Amino acid sequence: MIVDQVLDEMEIVNKPLGRFLQHVREFSGATVLCDGRVSLILDVRSIANPA
Repeated sequence: MIVDQVLDEMEIVNKPLGRFLQHVREFSGATVLCDGRVSLILDVRSIANPA
């Protein structure tokens, strides 16, 4: 994974995924943004080490 630019940074609460998405190892959880949108959180370690 290559990142060209970091646009912003924020503190979030990483909430676990529900039972239907627990097996998707590319995501570590989800969070609710300040405007109410839900955002999935990538698990970069899992993506980098696809063991």
